[in-house]
Amino acid sequence: MEVNRSQNSLLSRTAGEVNSTRPTPWPATPLLSQIMTSSSRAASRRSQRLHATQNVRENLRKERERALARQTRLEQLAAPIAAVAAELDKLDAVIASRTRTAERKIEQLIKNRDHKIAAIRADFDTKIEQARTNASATPALSPEEQQREEALLLDHARAIIEFTQSGTPRELGSVLGVTTREARHIIDSARIDLTAVEDTREAHNLAAAESQTSTSATT
Repeated sequence: MEVNRSQNSLLSRTAGEVNSTRPTPWPATPLLSQIMTSSSRAASRRSQRLHATQNVRENLRKERERALARQTRLEQLAAPIAAVAAELDKLDAVIASRTRTAERKIEQLIKNRDHKIAAIRADFDTKIEQARTNASATPALSPEEQQREEALLLDHARAIIEFTQSGTPRELGSVLGVTTREARHIIDSARIDLTAVEDTREAHNLAAAESQTSTSATT
């Protein structure tokens, strides 16, 4: 135990000597505190900046992945719609092609029709013109028919005059289906025709008598 006391006493003495030879620390000044604080803040900002840069890059990467995943999902969802739309486009193209074909056929038929109509019209115009030429060159009545017509017209005029001997122009108009004024005009025309025929007949008879007289005198 005495040996232990001696050792402890020696250790205590040695520790006191060491403490007595350690330099006294300098007292902290405000400038040193500011420098230490600024360095600490700069280091903190640097660590934050590095941390923020890393976060930005990571966030961008994640956002790109999310965007790609969203795009892929939309493409997958829209695939059936796109497929149906493509088939509908094909059908629309078929309909448009058939419509154009039908329209071209209709246009061709219209052209053929117009061409044929023009040809038929030209042919009939030629025939009509020829028929008119023939009609103008051909007399409407033969000489015998013309004589028959003149005789009938005279008979008609005589019948009109005979009617007026007992009937009025108004009654004649109702029979013929004309106005009274037109009936009077018909009566006047009938009288003129009969007078002309009588004058022609008298002139013809006078000429015949003179011819017979001259012939008798010559003989």
